[in-house]
Amino acid sequence: MTNTRPKILITAGPTAEDIDAVRFLTNRSTGRMGIALAHAAARRGWDVRLILGPTPLEPPADVLHIPVRSAKGMLVAVHEHFAWCDALVMTAAVADYTPAEPIAGKRKKEPGDWNLRLVRTADILAEVAVRPDRPGKTVIGFSLGAGMDLSEARRKLREKNLDAIVANTARSFGSSEADAVLLDRGGAETILGIVNKAELSERILDVVTQLR
Repeated sequence: MTNTRPKILITAGPTAEDIDAVRFLTNRSTGRMGIALAHAAARRGWDVRLILGPTPLEPPADVLHIPVRSAKGMLVAVHEHFAWCDALVMTAAVADYTPAEPIAGKRKKEPGDWNLRLVRTADILAEVAVRPDRPGKTVIGFSLGAGMDLSEARRKLREKNLDAIVANTARSFGSSEADAVLLDRGGAETILGIVNKAELSERILDVVTQLR
Protein backbone atom coordinates (compact mmCIF):
# COMPACT_ATOMS: atom_id res chain seq x y z
CA MET A 1 0.00 0.00 0.00
CA THR A 2 1.10 3.58 -0.62
CA ASN A 3 1.24 6.48 1.79
CA THR A 4 -2.01 7.94 0.46
CA ARG A 5 -5.34 7.48 2.21
CA PRO A 6 -6.04 3.73 2.27
CA LYS A 7 -8.74 2.34 0.01
CA ILE A 8 -10.47 -0.61 1.67
CA LEU A 9 -12.95 -2.99 0.08
CA ILE A 10 -15.17 -4.90 2.53
CA THR A 11 -17.62 -7.72 1.93
CA ALA A 12 -20.35 -8.37 4.46
CA GLY A 13 -23.59 -10.21 5.12
CA PRO A 14 -25.05 -13.44 3.77
CA THR A 15 -25.88 -14.40 0.23
CA ALA A 16 -29.26 -15.65 -0.97
CA GLU A 17 -29.25 -18.51 -3.48
CA ASP A 18 -32.56 -18.72 -5.33
CA ILE A 19 -34.36 -22.06 -5.58
CA ASP A 20 -37.36 -20.61 -7.40
CA ALA A 21 -39.14 -17.25 -7.54
CA VAL A 22 -40.09 -17.35 -3.84
CA ARG A 23 -37.68 -19.76 -2.12
CA PHE A 24 -33.96 -19.38 -1.48
CA LEU A 25 -31.07 -20.75 0.59
CA THR A 26 -29.24 -18.43 2.97
CA ASN A 27 -27.57 -18.34 6.40
CA ARG A 28 -27.85 -16.46 9.68
CA SER A 29 -25.27 -13.79 8.95
CA THR A 30 -26.54 -10.22 9.39
CA GLY A 31 -23.55 -8.29 8.02
CA ARG A 32 -22.97 -6.66 11.41
CA MET A 33 -19.22 -7.39 11.37
CA GLY A 34 -18.58 -5.86 7.97
CA ILE A 35 -20.79 -2.87 8.68
CA ALA A 36 -18.88 -2.23 11.94
CA LEU A 37 -15.62 -2.48 10.00
CA ALA A 38 -16.88 -0.01 7.37
CA HIS A 39 -17.90 2.45 10.12
CA ALA A 40 -14.47 2.14 11.77
CA ALA A 41 -12.56 2.64 8.51
CA ALA A 42 -14.68 5.67 7.60
CA ARG A 43 -13.98 7.20 11.02
CA ARG A 44 -10.26 6.86 10.29
CA GLY A 45 -10.77 8.81 7.09
CA TRP A 46 -10.23 5.86 4.76
CA ASP A 47 -11.95 5.43 1.41
CA VAL A 48 -14.43 2.59 1.87
CA ARG A 49 -16.50 0.44 -0.45
CA LEU A 50 -18.88 -2.05 1.15
CA ILE A 51 -20.19 -5.02 -0.83
CA LEU A 52 -23.22 -6.06 1.19
CA GLY A 53 -25.47 -9.09 0.86
CA PRO A 54 -29.18 -9.03 1.75
CA THR A 55 -29.64 -7.81 5.32
CA PRO A 56 -32.14 -5.59 7.19
CA LEU A 57 -29.24 -3.63 8.70
CA GLU A 58 -28.44 -0.23 7.22
CA PRO A 59 -24.99 0.33 5.70
CA PRO A 60 -23.03 3.43 6.79
CA ALA A 61 -24.23 6.57 5.01
CA ASP A 62 -20.68 7.81 4.39
CA VAL A 63 -19.37 4.82 2.41
CA LEU A 64 -20.08 3.51 -1.08
CA HIS A 65 -22.62 0.70 -0.69
CA ILE A 66 -22.65 -2.01 -3.35
CA PRO A 67 -25.68 -4.28 -2.83
CA VAL A 68 -25.51 -7.89 -4.04
CA ARG A 69 -27.77 -10.89 -3.56
CA SER A 70 -26.02 -14.12 -4.53
CA ALA A 71 -22.57 -15.66 -4.24
CA LYS A 72 -22.14 -15.08 -7.96
CA GLY A 73 -23.11 -11.43 -7.53
CA MET A 74 -20.56 -11.01 -4.74
CA LEU A 75 -17.87 -12.67 -6.86
CA VAL A 76 -18.55 -10.28 -9.74
CA ALA A 77 -18.50 -7.24 -7.43
CA VAL A 78 -15.21 -8.25 -5.78
CA HIS A 79 -13.54 -8.72 -9.16
CA GLU A 80 -14.93 -5.39 -10.35
CA HIS A 81 -13.66 -3.38 -7.37
CA PHE A 82 -10.49 -5.25 -6.38
CA ALA A 83 -8.25 -3.24 -8.72
CA TRP A 84 -9.37 -0.07 -6.90
CA CYS A 85 -8.51 -1.16 -3.37
CA ASP A 86 -5.36 -1.33 -1.28
CA ALA A 87 -6.94 -3.85 1.10
CA LEU A 88 -9.74 -6.41 0.90
CA VAL A 89 -11.41 -7.74 4.04
CA MET A 90 -13.87 -10.59 3.38
CA THR A 91 -16.24 -10.76 6.35
CA ALA A 92 -19.16 -12.03 4.24
CA ALA A 93 -20.69 -15.45 4.84
CA VAL A 94 -20.81 -16.50 1.19
CA ALA A 95 -22.81 -19.63 0.37
CA ASP A 96 -20.68 -22.67 -0.44
CA TYR A 97 -23.48 -24.21 -2.52
CA THR A 98 -26.23 -22.95 -4.79
CA PRO A 99 -29.15 -24.72 -6.55
CA ALA A 100 -28.00 -26.35 -9.77
CA GLU A 101 -31.21 -25.57 -11.65
CA PRO A 102 -33.12 -22.62 -10.17
CA ILE A 103 -36.73 -22.41 -11.30
CA ALA A 104 -37.98 -19.23 -12.96
CA GLY A 105 -41.48 -19.50 -11.47
CA LYS A 106 -42.82 -20.99 -8.24
CA ARG A 107 -42.58 -24.75 -7.88
CA LYS A 108 -45.95 -26.18 -6.96
CA LYS A 109 -46.41 -28.49 -4.01
CA GLU A 110 -46.58 -32.07 -5.30
CA PRO A 111 -46.79 -35.54 -3.74
CA GLY A 112 -43.52 -37.05 -2.59
CA ASP A 113 -40.15 -35.59 -1.69
CA TRP A 114 -38.23 -32.94 -3.55
CA ASN A 115 -34.57 -33.74 -4.08
CA LEU A 116 -32.71 -30.49 -4.57
CA ARG A 117 -29.32 -30.73 -6.30
CA LEU A 118 -26.71 -28.21 -5.21
CA VAL A 119 -23.44 -27.23 -6.87
CA ARG A 120 -20.38 -25.52 -5.45
CA THR A 121 -20.06 -21.78 -5.71
CA ALA A 122 -16.80 -20.08 -6.65
CA ASP A 123 -14.22 -19.55 -3.90
CA ILE A 124 -13.82 -15.77 -4.04
CA LEU A 125 -10.62 -15.57 -1.99
CA ALA A 126 -9.03 -18.36 -4.02
CA GLU A 127 -9.77 -16.44 -7.22
CA VAL A 128 -8.40 -13.21 -5.74
CA ALA A 129 -5.19 -15.04 -4.76
CA VAL A 130 -4.24 -15.69 -8.40
CA ARG A 131 -5.11 -12.28 -9.82
CA PRO A 132 -2.08 -10.57 -11.36
CA ASP A 133 -2.77 -7.45 -9.27
CA ARG A 134 -2.85 -9.39 -5.96
CA PRO A 135 0.80 -8.59 -4.98
CA GLY A 136 1.05 -5.43 -2.87
CA LYS A 137 -2.53 -5.59 -1.62
CA THR A 138 -3.53 -6.66 1.88
CA VAL A 139 -6.12 -9.45 1.92
CA ILE A 140 -7.78 -10.60 5.13
CA GLY A 141 -10.33 -13.39 5.41
CA PHE A 142 -12.60 -14.91 8.03
CA SER A 143 -12.87 -18.58 8.98
CA LEU A 144 -16.09 -19.61 10.68
CA GLY A 145 -16.72 -22.90 12.47
CA ALA A 146 -19.30 -24.32 14.85
CA GLY A 147 -16.42 -24.17 17.35
CA MET A 148 -12.99 -22.60 17.20
CA ASP A 149 -11.04 -24.45 14.48
CA LEU A 150 -7.56 -22.97 14.21
CA SER A 151 -6.24 -25.75 11.98
CA GLU A 152 -8.83 -24.86 9.34
CA ALA A 153 -8.00 -21.17 9.70
CA ARG A 154 -4.30 -21.90 9.21
CA ARG A 155 -5.08 -23.95 6.09
CA LYS A 156 -7.11 -21.10 4.58
CA LEU A 157 -4.45 -18.56 5.52
CA ARG A 158 -1.82 -20.59 3.67
CA GLU A 159 -3.75 -21.89 0.68
CA LYS A 160 -5.55 -18.64 -0.13
CA ASN A 161 -2.42 -16.51 0.17
CA LEU A 162 -3.90 -14.30 2.90
CA ASP A 163 -2.05 -11.74 4.97
CA ALA A 164 -4.22 -12.48 8.00
CA ILE A 165 -7.36 -14.35 8.95
CA VAL A 166 -9.88 -14.06 11.76
CA ALA A 167 -11.00 -17.41 13.15
CA ASN A 168 -14.38 -17.15 14.84
CA THR A 169 -17.39 -19.25 15.79
CA ALA A 170 -21.06 -19.41 14.85
CA ARG A 171 -21.98 -17.52 18.02
CA SER A 172 -21.00 -14.34 16.14
CA PHE A 173 -24.00 -14.56 13.79
CA GLY A 174 -26.49 -11.83 14.69
CA SER A 175 -24.46 -10.77 17.72
CA SER A 176 -22.56 -7.58 18.52
CA GLU A 177 -19.71 -9.78 19.77
CA ALA A 178 -17.43 -12.45 18.32
CA ASP A 179 -15.23 -15.16 19.82
CA ALA A 180 -12.13 -14.49 17.75
CA VAL A 181 -8.49 -15.41 17.17
CA LEU A 182 -6.41 -13.30 14.78
CA LEU A 183 -3.72 -15.15 12.80
CA ASP A 184 -1.20 -13.63 10.41
CA ARG A 185 1.05 -15.07 7.73
CA GLY A 186 4.11 -14.57 9.93
CA GLY A 187 2.80 -17.19 12.35
CA ALA A 188 1.51 -14.89 15.09
CA GLU A 189 -1.78 -15.94 16.69
CA THR A 190 -3.56 -13.42 18.93
CA ILE A 191 -6.39 -14.79 21.07
CA LEU A 192 -8.93 -11.99 21.39
CA GLY A 193 -11.61 -14.05 23.15
CA ILE A 194 -15.13 -12.62 23.32
CA VAL A 195 -14.73 -9.19 21.76
CA ASN A 196 -17.12 -6.49 20.60
CA LYS A 197 -17.23 -6.25 16.82
CA ALA A 198 -16.40 -2.54 16.98
CA GLU A 199 -13.20 -3.37 18.86
CA LEU A 200 -12.44 -6.27 16.52
CA SER A 201 -12.81 -3.85 13.60
CA GLU A 202 -10.15 -1.60 15.08
CA ARG A 203 -7.77 -4.54 15.51
CA ILE A 204 -8.27 -5.55 11.89
CA LEU A 205 -7.63 -2.01 10.66
CA ASP A 206 -4.47 -1.89 12.79
CA VAL A 207 -3.24 -4.98 10.92
CA VAL A 208 -3.95 -3.28 7.59
CA THR A 209 -2.07 -0.19 8.75
CA GLN A 210 0.94 -2.22 9.89
CA LEU A 211 1.17 -3.88 6.49
CA ARG A 212 1.18 -0.60 4.52
